[in-house]
Amino acid sequence: MNKVTLVGRLTKDAELIDLNKNDRKGIKFILAVDKNYKNSNGERETDFIPIAYFTNYYDRLIQYLLKGALIAVSGELSISSFKKQDGTKTYYTEVLADNIQFLQSKKNMAV
Repeated sequence: MNKVTLVGRLTKDAELIDLNKNDRKGIKFILAVDKNYKNSNGERETDFIPIAYFTNYYDRLIQYLLKGALIAVSGELSISSFKKQDGTKTYYTEVLADNIQFLQSKKNMAV
């Protein structure tokens, strides 16, 4: 089973993506997710996770996916690889979202 659920804040406004494959369009953004523990300095560490969300409603949704918005995302983990010009293999990990839920109203957003 490949299922991921995350809660965090957008690091910047979401961007439109267009794969030009079968007219597939959507939104991408980075979600800052705090870890559940503190490091040796007593500070919480944060992971910055790339999210892609393909939907027919991208043009309406993007106006709400703004920097600082607190959201929950569920989806699946996607890992792809490619070879660089020097021949080394590089991996890229992102979450392919299937559901986004807003956890805070736009007027109450704390940036």
